[in-house]
Formats: sequence, structure tokens, C-alpha cells
Amino acid sequence: MKRLILLLALLGTALLLAGRRPARAQEPVPTIVVPVSPGRNPLAVAVPEPVGGAAEARDFAAIVRRDLDLSGWFQVIPPAAYIEPAGTGLRPGQFRFEDWDVPGATVLAKTGLRRQGDALRAEVWVYDVAGRRKLGARAFSADPKALRILAHKVANEIILRVTGRTAPFDTRFAFAADFTGNKEIYVCDFDGQGLAQITRNGSINIQPAWDPTGSRIAFTSYLSGNPDTYIADLRAGRITRLSARAGINSGPSFSPDGRLIALTLSPGGDPDIFTLDARTGAVVARLTRSVGIDVSPVFSPDGSRIAFVSERSGGAQIYVMNADGTGVHRVSFQGNYNTDPAWSPDGTTLAFVGRDVNFDVFTVRADGTGLTRITQDAGDNEDPSWSPDGAYIAFSSTRTGASHIWMATADGVRQVQLTRGAGGYTNPAWSPSLHW
Repeated sequence: MKRLILLLALLGTALLLAGRRPARAQEPVPTIVVPVSPGRNPLAVAVPEPVGGAAEARDFAAIVRRDLDLSGWFQVIPPAAYIEPAGTGLRPGQFRFEDWDVPGATVLAKTGLRRQGDALRAEVWVYDVAGRRKLGARAFSADPKALRILAHKVANEIILRVTGRTAPFDTRFAFAADFTGNKEIYVCDFDGQGLAQITRNGSINIQPAWDPTGSRIAFTSYLSGNPDTYIADLRAGRITRLSARAGINSGPSFSPDGRLIALTLSPGGDPDIFTLDARTGAVVARLTRSVGIDVSPVFSPDGSRIAFVSERSGGAQIYVMNADGTGVHRVSFQGNYNTDPAWSPDGTTLAFVGRDVNFDVFTVRADGTGLTRITQDAGDNEDPSWSPDGAYIAFSSTRTGASHIWMATADGVRQVQLTRGAGGYTNPAWSPSLHW
């Protein structure tokens, strides 16, 4: 009897322990491996047409897909490869993830677009296909005339949910072009659409530069037969002349607080760098007095330094000085012609143009080290300008014949054409984020 009781007790203990055995560890949920930077190992994304019945659905989807493709973060899967029936729902449980395994989607961005009173309402749901999970969702509303802005917002949300970063879709370019037979100043959206003409004076207008609010553009014009500096106030729709001194008044650049403009003046005939009051045009300071030209000044993002071009060492080279004109040092050393400096948003790097066989875009750290070539063997590439997030560099290029605005990732790995048509786009200047 005692042996029987002992056996029953041991059996009960074994059963109890079996009941307490830890559950098998769950299989790890697959996660998206986000590229370190755009242009490298882009993620496959599917963007089916919006549900909701809006007449603008096809155009809306095309804008979103092009934005994602231009960004370099994604490779857009052609809609012809989709097997999910059109009109399938957006939310979890309303569609099958398995339908998106077939075309090889890593990311799925499902959208809706419908009329809501006098507005268009767009929503976007972003999914990790392999992980079978939602990454986020958001809705936006806008006037139907602002369809492009609405699509840009949705594309930006997709990138934000996947990479944790924003894209420069809320920006514009100012540029000079001879569409009318004269060199006028224009602006266009990030993707080359939404063209608007700023000057109509029938003269030569070049070198546009944005103020930090995105509401004013400084530029050089020969309207009076002399290179003078003008300011276009985009909100007021007014253009005023800021500087018309004898000789050169060219290459304006706003300080980060918008109070000053650095530009080249030539009192006595020798071009030097000055700062002016951005409202009155009064001279604030003369910053250079060297023999030879000093041109193309541009403020650093924190306003503490100015990069410029000088021939003081023989041949055009890039220099950096403190904003008060002290501490001048040279940062370009390759070749004998380097020009068009542009600061990265973090103030560590300068993009510029160097002449090899053709004109090409390079970057170099502000201390003169780390030279990187961005373009090569693709026509002439000039006038570099950084995106507000520092991920991209825009420039004008003749690689397809006429000059167009192109965009490269900051390392030059991926380069795409932004503008289309007959060409003639020069001096592109990237606006700050305009926050729609």
C-alpha cells in the first residue's frame, strides 16, 4: 500500500510539473531592415490605387508612387504585378497579406481617397508584409485643387512610418530658365510640377536664393543694364530692388535669421564680399579686401561662417571664413577651378562645382578633408543645392541634352531627373520646408 501511495504521489508530481512546463518560445516577428540611407538597397513597396471612388484616384496614386520612387528609399512594384482584387479594404482583416507576398512586397501602403463635403480626404495605412503588422495610419484633408500636396503628404507619411525620417516633398525649387526667350526666375514643386513664373521683366535674371521662411527670393537681375540684387516677396506679390550700386551687386545669400544678405559688390572695380541689411540694402560690413575676385558667398546654417569663391591663390577656389571676415581658410585643392559652394544643413560639409573635363559636383568637409565626387562623365553638372534634411543634393545637369534639375543622394549613389520637357533649368535653389 505504501509503495502504491508513493507511486501515485510521484505520478501526480510529474503531471503537475508537466502542466507547468514553459510554453514554446514564439517565433520572432520578421522586421523590415531599413536602409542606412536612401538609394542603397531600396525596399519593395506596393501602392494599390485608392479606394473610395474619388475621380482623382488614378492621378493621386501616380503622384504617390513617383514620390516614393524619387526618394530612393523604395522600389515601387508595378501595379500589373498585383493580384489583390481592386477595391479591397484598407484595414487589418479586410485584406490578405498573402496576396502581397506574391509580387514580393516588403511594404504595403494602402490608401483611400474620397470627397468629404468640399474637401478631399485621404487616408494611408502602412504595413510590414512579412511581419503581418500595421506600421501606422493617418488621414489628411485638403481642397481638391491641392491634390498634389495631399499626395505628397501621404508619400511622406509612408516614408516616415517605415524609416522614421521625413522626405523633402514639402519643398520647392527656385531656378532661372529661358522658357520665354529671356532668363526669368521661376519656382516649381519638389517633383518638377506646379510651375510658377516669378519675374516677367524680359531681361536676364539669375542666382535665386530663398530666405529662411520660404517667403522671399533674392536674385540678380540685369533689368537696368547692371547686375543688381532684387527681392521677390512671394506673399505680397511684390519685387523690389535691394542693391544697385555701381559695378557688381550679385550672388545674394540670406543669413539664417533673414536679417542680412551676403553678396558681392565691386567698389573700385575689385569684387569683394559684403553684408547688407536685408530690408533696407544698407551696407553692414565689408568682409574681404583681397587682390582678385571674391564672389558667391553663402552663410552656414548657424550663421557663424561664410563660404565663398576667391582667386587669391590663383584660380577659383572655395574658402570659408567667420561671418565677420576673420579666420579665412581654403577648403578646395583639386584643380584650378572650383565654384558654387553650398552648405549642408548640419554645417559640416560643402557641395561645390569643380571643372575636370566637364563641370561636376563634389562635396568636401568644411575643414578641407573628405573630398567626394558626386557626378562624373554625365554632361555638365552645376549649381548644387542641399535638401533641408541633408539627404539629397539638387543640381542642374545637361546629361540628357538641355539643362534640367537633377537630384542625387548625398553620397551620389543614386541620381534622378526631376524636371521634364524642353529644358533650360539652371541655378536651382532648394527651399526650406514649407510645412504645407
